[in-house]
Amino acid sequence: MELSKQSSRKLIAAGVATTVIALGLAAWFAAAPSAESQVTVKVPVAASASASSAASAVKPAPAAAPHRAAEIKDPAPPGEPKAIRTKEQGAAALMALPELQAWSALIEKNSGGKAHGGLLEYDPMPRKLNGKSYWQFSYVENSAESALRWESFLVSSSDDEILVEDASSDEVISLARWRREKHPSKRTAIDN
Repeated sequence: MELSKQSSRKLIAAGVATTVIALGLAAWFAAAPSAESQVTVKVPVAASASASSAASAVKPAPAAAPHRAAEIKDPAPPGEPKAIRTKEQGAAALMALPELQAWSALIEKNSGGKAHGGLLEYDPMPRKLNGKSYWQFSYVENSAESALRWESFLVSSSDDEILVEDASSDEVISLARWRREKHPSKRTAIDN
């Protein structure tokens, strides 16, 4: 009888010890990060030749790769405004200015049709100014002998802005200021 009591006690102690160990392991597994959060499974996708070959094909075991946190990147810097008009449209807008129309008519009249007013692109690379791109044109009096510059302009590619390069002050001014200060509608020759 004594032996059976000792065996029962040992059996109960072993069961309690096993339960404590099992509970300890369960708590450890519960606190540890899950395997799904540590591993990303990538399954290769292969195009099949036919449905029957897809059914009989044996898929390779998925490869496990460690999970990587998404990289945090700085946002891209704001880009230059998108061009809303082409270089040709910019040149047409420039030639549509009433001052250039009047100058062209005056040049034709004064030369008897031997000279014409027109635009000359003096630099094919756009000029950057205040974060915008501008095409660079000069209005010229064009004859068989030469092309004489009357004025130089910057035409924006991203909006309808037209600027004038003031040769006397070597600064870029707005079209409104140019009209107000230089009085281009009264101009009758290259040196005015």
